[in-house]
Amino acid sequence: MIRIKLLDYHIDRNETTFRPYMAAYDWFKEAGIEFVGEADSYDYAFVGQASVINKKTSLEESVQKGLEFLSNITGEYFIVDGQDSTSLIGTAELLRESKAVCMLKNSMLRDPQMYKEKTANGRYYWGKGDYNVPDIDELMPRIRLAGCNWLSTVQTNWYAYSPEKEFDVSCMFGYPTKEPVYEHGLSQTDYYDPHRKALMETLDPSFKLAKLENGVRIPIEQYYNNMYKSRFIMAPLGYGAMAPRDLEASMMGSILVKPNLDWMITEPNPYIPGETYLDVKYDWSDLNDKISNVLDDYPNQQKFYVENMRETYSKLFTPQRFVTHFHGILSSLDGVGTE
Repeated sequence: MIRIKLLDYHIDRNETTFRPYMAAYDWFKEAGIEFVGEADSYDYAFVGQASVINKKTSLEESVQKGLEFLSNITGEYFIVDGQDSTSLIGTAELLRESKAVCMLKNSMLRDPQMYKEKTANGRYYWGKGDYNVPDIDELMPRIRLAGCNWLSTVQTNWYAYSPEKEFDVSCMFGYPTKEPVYEHGLSQTDYYDPHRKALMETLDPSFKLAKLENGVRIPIEQYYNNMYKSRFIMAPLGYGAMAPRDLEASMMGSILVKPNLDWMITEPNPYIPGETYLDVKYDWSDLNDKISNVLDDYPNQQKFYVENMRETYSKLFTPQRFVTHFHGILSSLDGVGTE
């Protein structure tokens, strides 16, 4: 039995990062892998990003503190970057300088060479910036897709649905941002908001929208009710490419509309352009035409997209598949036992 300790399980986003592992706890244990508590002995430790990254400080300070944390771990450990972003900022530096066996990453750029390009804090879709990972070729042998992602944390409930909906398009997302958000000294809001602003300005005014007024939150029941009543649910890219809204769309019986994600890899990957989501260009230039074309045949198109996403998710996001994937990771690493 391999015993793995989940360090700082309840700190900030570590809980979300480790949630899929605990949800599949019984399947992992049956396969010879047990996740243990803080006081137990262990073979390996899992270190979530909340333990080793501080985005409120400079990158240099965050890396220094993260390395100090890692240096105090007794035994071998994995860095588990469970963020929804493909960016490696803050974790590539730790992997480079630490003795981590491996880094598990929820999603990555499909072509590792793209990490060599300087972008805004490593977010490919935000364009040019000052951050890159020039030695990605040397780091890649120690990086693996985790086998889970943010959609692995969602509790599914496949609601009954019909094509009779009150709104055409749901834009139930936070915009405009009330306060600037900084990550290692760089304002993320300067990239986050323009993408949403362009969406709102592009949408055909004839579409009936469900949206927040000036980004002000509404009661959660009303929030989900508006989504349920919408034919299309918009999912612009944010700090990461994926969000629970991506799966909630099919749960509500609505068509997910999202910028094309072919540049990203994740495991499992339910994003099939033109089948599980209506993919559009990042600049929204083809958005109105694609929505209008689907609206002309909405009942059939709704069933096609919604049922495809539900079937794909149910097939891919299983604990058995997750455990098998993780066993494959262990088998691929030199010196890591899989008994």
